[in-house]
Amino acid sequence: MKNEKAKQTVKQKTVFSFWEKIGESNLREMLLYLNPKSSFERFQKKRFFKAASIFLAALPVIAFKPVVTLIALALACFVYHMDYRKIKGWYEAEKFQRELVFFKFSREVYIYLLENMSTVYQAFERLSSRVDEGLLKDALRKLLISMHEKPNDVQPFIDFANDTSGSDSARLFMLTLYEYQQNSKDDSIIYELGKMTNEQLFMTVDDIIEYKLRKFGTFPTKVAMPVMIVMISFFITLLIDGVKSIQFINGGG
Repeated sequence: MKNEKAKQTVKQKTVFSFWEKIGESNLREMLLYLNPKSSFERFQKKRFFKAASIFLAALPVIAFKPVVTLIALALACFVYHMDYRKIKGWYEAEKFQRELVFFKFSREVYIYLLENMSTVYQAFERLSSRVDEGLLKDALRKLLISMHEKPNDVQPFIDFANDTSGSDSARLFMLTLYEYQQNSKDDSIIYELGKMTNEQLFMTVDDIIEYKLRKFGTFPTKVAMPVMIVMISFFITLLIDGVKSIQFINGGG
């Protein structure tokens, strides 16, 4: 009985490692960033079988025209890779939007602390009542509850940074806020926060430029798409021709 369970465990690990090996190194991270409930294995199975079905559909043609093997493989690999490119595009767009939201949040917190001399908790409360429903508001609610239950714990600040932005600069900002909460009489920390938000402003501007350039950089891919459409049309023509050849041979026999 124990041996059977051990075999099942080994089998599960082998299957799991297979989907990991044929996937890109950052794919799981991007999927979880976009949706923490998403299944890496399910996504991998779907894209693998979609690509495999293209190659399998070409087998009747390959039997008569072996040269089609390369075309079918290239088309299957292209379809497989495009699913990754799609996820990467969504990930970069979502990451960019979250960083913009966190930048606005950090500016608001800094202004509250500098002008109103609020506590960190009060600043979060005011912001929570002002922001629209969404990721930031949910994260602020969670942070306020955690701060109330664990006033001296740094983990809620780190969790907030990870939930909203996930960037190193966001974590550093929240750690500095935690330090200010613990040493609220040290005004130099507020000015350090101001310096950080100004640096974040320049980084955000650079990110905007880079994001626009990346979108422009996808132009060659868009140009290549008509070529792929022609290849697909050619592949379908060969497939039909192969099927007709099979029917002709069967009919002649």
